[in-house]
Amino acid sequence: MGLEDQLLNLVVEKERPDLAALSEDLVQQQNGFTIKMHELEDNILSKLASAEGDITEDVALIEGLEETKKISDDIEQQSTLAKKTQVDILVTSKKYRSVANRSSFLFFLMNDL
Repeated sequence: MGLEDQLLNLVVEKERPDLAALSEDLVQQQNGFTIKMHELEDNILSKLASAEGDITEDVALIEGLEETKKISDDIEQQSTLAKKTQVDILVTSKKYRSVANRSSFLFFLMNDL
């Protein structure tokens, strides 16, 4: 991350704290989704590994797989919505790119003095 990007983040935090907070929340939410998906995968593999006999007759296993699928679909929908929101945040942040660019330029001018 270069100086201009760092300054852009600072400008957005000052001018639009709501967007900065929303962006941080979305990152945390995405991390939570990733962790939950890994837990679900591990749970499925564990259940399949410990299944005995014909797995198509194991009602508890099938119900567990259906519940996992439902949770996975919910996470995917929320993740898609979060990605769209993140794009909206980036579009709004780009409006402040010129401020960050000029600030970066000023920094290097002052540094050369």
